[in-house]
Amino acid sequence: GTFRHGSSYANAGSNCGTWHLEGGMLRLQWQGQDEEVLRAGDVGLGSFAAGGTSLEHVSGELLGGAVETAGTVTPPGAVSAPGRKRGLVFSSVGTQCLPVVQQWLRTPAAMDFDVALVFYKEPESPVFRTLQELSAVHPGVSVLQHEGMKWPNFRHWMELQGGAAACAAKYDYIWVVDDDVQLPTSDISRMFSILRDHSNISFACPSFDAGSDGVWRFFDGHDPRWKLRYTNFVECTAPVLKSSMLLDPLFEPCLRAVRTGCFIDFCFHPAAGGRNDAVAVIDAVQCHHPPRSLESPSEMRQVQAWHDHKKDDVYFEQEGVPREWW
Repeated sequence: GTFRHGSSYANAGSNCGTWHLEGGMLRLQWQGQDEEVLRAGDVGLGSFAAGGTSLEHVSGELLGGAVETAGTVTPPGAVSAPGRKRGLVFSSVGTQCLPVVQQWLRTPAAMDFDVALVFYKEPESPVFRTLQELSAVHPGVSVLQHEGMKWPNFRHWMELQGGAAACAAKYDYIWVVDDDVQLPTSDISRMFSILRDHSNISFACPSFDAGSDGVWRFFDGHDPRWKLRYTNFVECTAPVLKSSMLLDPLFEPCLRAVRTGCFIDFCFHPAAGGRNDAVAVIDAVQCHHPPRSLESPSEMRQVQAWHDHKKDDVYFEQEGVPREWW
């Protein structure tokens, strides 16, 4: 099986090592390092922990329940397996984004995804400089400056990468998320992992915790009874797109039409063929979308007032998106 590594050894220059399972004890021997011994956290051998180190099962078969078994391990964050695509976190970010971005990046050893940030405010901003500094120390994090809202900036970023086909060839899932949605590194990786285990899902979103603000929280609020729930709608605040949809002839016009985000979330389900298992809320992961206040007003609403978002309808009509979808 594949395990996410939470030990400091992941950044200690060792690219591999050996594991040895004896009953409920997992012994890790990284090259050039002392042995680590972790105890199983559950009977199914889905997690191991010792002190500040933890391992969590991500995908594939669990380690066998035999009394003794052995194999090799490679820490995620070192080098991805040849041919395996990564996940991508994309966000168009403003001057209030730093605490959220830092949370996304907080545990580098747990990152099996890249992060692409487009800063939409002035390039002279100290926040932009800080983001550039973060990208310099985190491989896989890129930052550029371009004015605009999230979806137009996503299209702009894709063009710079060589277009939708180039992005779909590199990434399997893309989380197109607002810059105020809080989710720890390990949960982002877990969300991508769950989607890889459910390849039928074309669009998804994490569930939202009880303190989250937003129009649709009655709909996508966390439900602890489920790992995921199939649905016909996920909001444009934090959708995960299966990258193959970027090349889908039904979804391409929607992506060309979207400006503010209005209407596109209603198009996810029909663009995926209206299948019962095409769209999902991932309850195994909870994000937090904080309410806006006088201290932290919405920067996007300063760009375009909320009631003007519905003016996007003209672009959906121009692109020939079926009117019954939105």
